Amino acid sequence: MEPLSAESRQVTEVLREMRDRPELFNERLFPILYQVMKKMARKQLNNEREARTLQPTVLVHEAYMRLVGSDQEWQNRAHFLSCASNVMRQILIDYARRRISAKRGSGAVRVPLGDDQAVPTALSLDAILAVNEALDRLKEFDPLKEELVKLKFFGGLTVAEVAKVKGISLTTAKDHLRAAQAWMNRELSGAAPR
Repeated sequence: MEPLSAESRQVTEVLREMRDRPELFNERLFPILYQVMKKMARKQLNNEREARTLQPTVLVHEAYMRLVGSDQEWQNRAHFLSCASNVMRQILIDYARRRISAKRGSGAVRVPLGDDQAVPTALSLDAILAVNEALDRLKEFDPLKEELVKLKFFGGLTVAEVAKVKGISLTTAKDHLRAAQAWMNRELSGAAPR
């Protein structure tokens, strides 16, 4: 296991202090992680071609508004950033839903989830919604796998960080992610579930 960076230690300390002093979110946590969140926002927006009208700063500030009002107790830097990434993803899903007024066609949307990428490149609004719906279906029968997919592919965490956040071994995390990836690829390609 690699040692924690100075920033990770600092964020973890602020998160502990926030349990008694929630105002530290504004005073200390957000300033430390602002640039990291902006980088995450740019990455998510770059992957969604129809959401190009949104700016990374707008996405970060919208995520901030949702996070600051949350009663979530974050365990560490990785947990906070995965939650922030999920909030950004939900904002983009809400944006996609508002932008799509007509029903989608009956054709299946193909969205491959590769090992080397956090999120498939240049997703359409239809694809964003298809991925979200597939994750909802995955959650129905395997909530752990759904959470691992969100942390890895949308939260931008490494497999080791995913394992640590969920309190499972690295091998177990890898096995679950491989199975979840195969299921998601089948589901998103329109193949019949097995």
